[in-house]
Amino acid sequence: MPHIKETMKPGEKGTMETTATEFDQGVAKHSDKQLEQLHTQMEALYQNLRTVRHAINNNVAVIMAMAELTQRNPAQCAKLSQLCLEKSPQIAAAIGGFTELFEGAVSLQEELDRPVASSTTTT
Repeated sequence: MPHIKETMKPGEKGTMETTATEFDQGVAKHSDKQLEQLHTQMEALYQNLRTVRHAINNNVAVIMAMAELTQRNPAQCAKLSQLCLEKSPQIAAAIGGFTELFEGAVSLQEELDRPVASSTTTT
């Protein structure tokens, strides 16, 4: 069995330890209220993502069913095509709503990460 040479020096931190420490420092610099606000926004993102996935899956299922019906009954092609075209904006609206919520969460995170300006005055 080959021997793997140890490259870390005693007292050095590994990648995972360093990452965990950086994460802990990042959490420590935020107030409890900020973290609660971020957590609430993440929960809202998750719920909205579930809703968007559901809406997209439903609309795609309807489009697929209409395509199959069109194959079986070509006389209804124009009507079914129109119904399919109406589903596209519904999918786009669902994605757009999620995008707005996601961008709001990203801007909140950027705001939390922005250094706080000190309010010292010079005389």
